[in-house]
Amino acid sequence: MISLSFLFLFLYIVSCSHEQAQNEQLTKAERIVYSQPDSVVRMLAPNYTDTTMTLADRALYGLLYTEALHRSGLSVESDSLIRVSRDYYEHWGDDEHLARTLLHHAIILYKQQQTHEAVLTMKRAEKLASNSHELAFLWYLYSVLGDVNDNVGNSTQTLRYYKKALSAARGCKNNLWIVQTLNNIAMTFDMLGQQDSLKYYTNQAKPYAANTDGEVRATYLVNQASYLLGTGRQTTAKQILMESMLISPTDRGSKLLADIYMQEKDTVSAVEQWYRLTNSISPDVAIQSYRLLIDYLNRRGDKDNAAEYSQRLNEVYHGLYERHDVAGIIDLQAQYDEQQKERQQYRLTIFMLSTIIILIITAIIIIKYSRHRIDVLNTRFVESQQQYKLTRSELTQMRKQKEREQRENSHQMKEVVSRLHASANKGKPATDEDSNDLAQLSYAQSPELRELLSVLNSKEQMVCLLTIQNFLPTEIATLTISTPQTITNTRVRLLKKLFDETGGAKDFDNIIKTKFNKYEKN
Repeated sequence: MISLSFLFLFLYIVSCSHEQAQNEQLTKAERIVYSQPDSVVRMLAPNYTDTTMTLADRALYGLLYTEALHRSGLSVESDSLIRVSRDYYEHWGDDEHLARTLLHHAIILYKQQQTHEAVLTMKRAEKLASNSHELAFLWYLYSVLGDVNDNVGNSTQTLRYYKKALSAARGCKNNLWIVQTLNNIAMTFDMLGQQDSLKYYTNQAKPYAANTDGEVRATYLVNQASYLLGTGRQTTAKQILMESMLISPTDRGSKLLADIYMQEKDTVSAVEQWYRLTNSISPDVAIQSYRLLIDYLNRRGDKDNAAEYSQRLNEVYHGLYERHDVAGIIDLQAQYDEQQKERQQYRLTIFMLSTIIILIITAIIIIKYSRHRIDVLNTRFVESQQQYKLTRSELTQMRKQKEREQRENSHQMKEVVSRLHASANKGKPATDEDSNDLAQLSYAQSPELRELLSVLNSKEQMVCLLTIQNFLPTEIATLTISTPQTITNTRVRLLKKLFDETGGAKDFDNIIKTKFNKYEKN
């Protein structure tokens, strides 16, 4: 029976266990996906149609391959692969992988112009990653969220996310990411017309920018040129822009060059830039370039080309209208954040109420226990008081009984002593009755005396008892039918025998009377 129980428990654990990816190639790819995404793409691309993978391996493959493509600057048209990963990690509650999967699924949805679903998916990824310590992932997450808000002109959120991305990049100590993020922040402030902030963040990037190339290096130079243009240093700015275009042409660099050409009256060069900028991924840049180009064509009298580009501009407007709901995206994020705050507040309220209820219940239990303890202690106290009174009463009765017995003994002793004195005065020996009464009363008053005299014969005991009662030696001799000298010799002998001391008869009298003087007083 026990074996069956263990078997069922084992089967239950196996059925509920999270299947782990076993593919060594995937394990290696996950280690380098942040630092070498291009290598991961080349490594995983041949396995795209592999049908022998386990479900766990397939889920991880979908995540890593999509993640590597996005980090390499490549786009993914279909979300079929990443959906497998999302379903798997949602089923098993793997928050770390699920957050990454949600982010890259959201990027695909955003490319597919499913903007609202994409933004909500990104916000969900952000929530799952709130306690993550994977800075490389957090940098990419916040960078994407910053880009999305930048696309709809939500500068407040854009800067907030870019600054969080900057913190993550610095935590990773990745100079390329630091420069890239500083470039983004500087561009945002440039769009807002805040030249001081543009200069500050451009200068922040300067120590790292020298070791960068490509678009990152070109963007840094464009930011530098934009600041110089804002301060009137057009010639230096133009030289820097030309340098940036040689490294990697950018839409923003082309726009600034076109503006410089127009100021220099070099319309031909400006038009060349406008033609290029009509294909810009930035709707604002494309629209402005179309307008300037159409105006130029109209001034030249080229009505046909002007009409053609006007039609293209309308298509851009139409596409922009269909693709972007700027206010909706901003409100969507605000509502999501507000809902999260409300949920957090609700959870906090529930936690506090639960804590209060637990404290109240604990207090009630403590109070009831304390009252019970007090009742028990009160009962014990009352019982103790009653016992004390009973004991005190018994002790009082015993003391009174003892006092009464002592008084009776004392009275009887006086009578016996009086009779013995009378017998001695008449020259008669003590009667057996008086001798017995004297011994009984003396031993009753002092058990120690009985023990001390137990080694003596009856006559020696009588000598001791009469001595304690202050009888004269002559009286003792008469009462014991002895001579005074015999009594004296007996007392000397008893001093040695009872107290192991040497001396005279009076020394014996003093010692025995001193030891038992209380009985003499009684």
